[in-house]
Amino acid sequence: MQNLSGIFEGPVWEKLAKTANGRAIGYGEFVGAALFDAQYGYYAKPKTRVGYGGADFYTSASLKEGVFSALVESSAKNMLRSAGENPEEYEFYEIGAEPGSQIVKGSKTARLGEKIRIPARAIAISNELLDARPFERFAFRGGKWRKRVLEISGAGGGKVRARESEADPSEEELAHISKYFFAASVEGFSLDISFDALRLFGEICGAEWRGVLLFADYFRTAAEICELPLGTARAYKSHRAFSDILAEAGERDITHSPCAGPLLDTAKKCGFKTFPLMGQERFFMKNAEGEIASIASSPDPFDPKKRELAQLLSPAHMGAAFRILACLR
Repeated sequence: MQNLSGIFEGPVWEKLAKTANGRAIGYGEFVGAALFDAQYGYYAKPKTRVGYGGADFYTSASLKEGVFSALVESSAKNMLRSAGENPEEYEFYEIGAEPGSQIVKGSKTARLGEKIRIPARAIAISNELLDARPFERFAFRGGKWRKRVLEISGAGGGKVRARESEADPSEEELAHISKYFFAASVEGFSLDISFDALRLFGEICGAEWRGVLLFADYFRTAAEICELPLGTARAYKSHRAFSDILAEAGERDITHSPCAGPLLDTAKKCGFKTFPLMGQERFFMKNAEGEIASIASSPDPFDPKKRELAQLLSPAHMGAAFRILACLR
């Protein structure tokens, strides 16, 4: 387990030091400030985050030829047809869309800070929404789970000292860990869990609407997470990944891998039929076969859509890294 204590600077840290006022804060509070602070947060800044060139990371939706969009649209409509529904009676609704962009052209969107209002009949979609929600960090030490927290104090010269320590998790947190991550109860093991993402997903599923929910993200199963003793937290800048998530707060994206199990259980409680978590390549091959065949059948060996299709489906590229969480109600 990496201890991230150190001396940091920047407006995010200065503001955190004031609001903390000597108390220890959870990693969720830090990540929330670093990403979403209205003045200094990473997602509040008018900058290009997704894509190439000066961006920090790229996603399936940022590829230029729009193949991901076509596969998502085709998959959702085919799922509705298989359920005996007319897909033309459903509206696409994207949650967490980047400024000036959307996965499916013409869809309604809820961007950062906007209220989520899902239509009564909807195809609710998102791409890398839940991995960027604030998360807490836990460590198994001395035979029990401890919550990793940060003690923040001034270090002079506009700098801030953050020292990692531990606190007792809440009963709710311990119950969640015991239910989904019991196998991770190994000395030194670290877990990153976003209760904020689970809450947001619960609000989405609990709203009064029917249709398809398709979320693409770095989802992992609980069993997979229990094989990753260092946790899944990471930061991105200029297409490079960093394990030190405290550095350059507000200037880098911070993310983790959401666990699919609690999310699927939440969807079931809200009346959704859930499907097994699938890698992006397998999901699209199963649900967008016609669209894939149409693109692949192009006689032009240099067709950019064919190249993009290969990038999306290849396990060596995006095909295995991204998973699709699908539900139907």
